[in-house]
Amino acid sequence: MGEYIVQLDGEKPSHIIMPAIHKNRHQVARLFHNKLGVEETDDVNELIRIGRRTLREKFMEADVGVSGVNFAIAETGTLLLVENEGNGRMSTTAPPVHVAVTGIEKVVENLRDVVPLVSLLTRSALGQPITTYVNLISGPRKPDELDGPEEVHLVLLDNGRTRAFADAQMRQTLNCIRCGACMNHCPVYTRVGGHTYGEVYPGPIGKIVTPHMVGLKQVPDHPSASSLCGACGEVCPVKIPIPELLQRLRQENVKSPKEHPQVKDGGAKYSRTERAVWRVWAGLNTSPAIYRLFLWGATRFGKLTPKNVGPWTQNHSAPVPARRSLHDLARQHLGSQGTKGGRS
Repeated sequence: MGEYIVQLDGEKPSHIIMPAIHKNRHQVARLFHNKLGVEETDDVNELIRIGRRTLREKFMEADVGVSGVNFAIAETGTLLLVENEGNGRMSTTAPPVHVAVTGIEKVVENLRDVVPLVSLLTRSALGQPITTYVNLISGPRKPDELDGPEEVHLVLLDNGRTRAFADAQMRQTLNCIRCGACMNHCPVYTRVGGHTYGEVYPGPIGKIVTPHMVGLKQVPDHPSASSLCGACGEVCPVKIPIPELLQRLRQENVKSPKEHPQVKDGGAKYSRTERAVWRVWAGLNTSPAIYRLFLWGATRFGKLTPKNVGPWTQNHSAPVPARRSLHDLARQHLGSQGTKGGRS
C-alpha cells in the first residue's frame, strides 16, 4: 500500500520497509481525493479499503504482474517474497504473467539457508517472528491448479554488484537483506528524512549501496552524510560494517584518477588544491619544529585570519586562534606551581 501511495504521488520511497512513512492520513486522503476521485476522509480504515479496492481492480485487469524478490533459492528454483498486506501475492498470482526482478546477491544456495535469513529480516524490520504472508513461488501454474500465473520470468540484476563483489571489503555491502534497521537508528536519517538522499535507497545502507549502482559522480555527498556514530553497524543483523565502508567510500571519492579508484566514478570529489592543503597540514603536524613555529605565529598574528574560509563560514563563525596556546598556558601553570612549592 505504501508503494502504491508514493507511486500515485510521483515520489520515491522514503524508507525501505515503510515507503510512505513521510505522509500522514490527511495527506493520503487528499491524494486519494485528487487522484482517484473519491470522497475525502481522514478515517485510516476507510483509506485502506479505498486503496485495496483500487488495487484489486488493477490486479484483475493487469496482463503482467511485476514483483521484487527477497530471496531466490537456487536448489529448488523458488522465489521467496515476504509481506503483510497480501498485495504482493495478488500481483504474482492474479495476472497471467509474473515477472520477478531481483539483484544477483539475493540468490542463496539451499532452502534451509533461507530460514535464518527470513527470521532476521522480519524481526529486524518489523519486530515480528514472521510476516503475515510468506510467498514461495517455484514456477507457473500447473494444468491441475486453479490459480497462479501461466508464465513466470526472473530478471537478475547486476547493476554494479559484480564490481562491488570484486573488492574484498566492499562486497560486504551485498550482505544487506533490506530490513531497514540501520535507518531506524540513524540520527542523520531520522532528522533529514529519506527523500533528502534523492535515490531509491535512503539512509545508511543507501549511502553504501547507491554509489555502486549509479556511481559516486551522481551521489558525491552520500559517503559524507554520516556522523560515523556507529549505530547502524551495531544494529545491522548481518553485521555489515557500515561506518568502515563509508570511510572507504570517502577515500575512493577523493582519489586521483591516477590511483585507479575501485568504486564506479571514484575520484568524483578529487581536488588538487584540497590534496595540497592536506599535505601541508600533514607536514605541519608531523614536524615538531615547524609546528612550534606555526603555533608561535598563529598566537601572535591571529587577527590576520581571513573572515571567509569557504563553506564553513556559511553557517559558522570564522575560526580565530587563541592569543596563547595550550602549551604556553600549561608551562605557566606548572611554573607557578613550582614557585609556590619552593616558597613553602
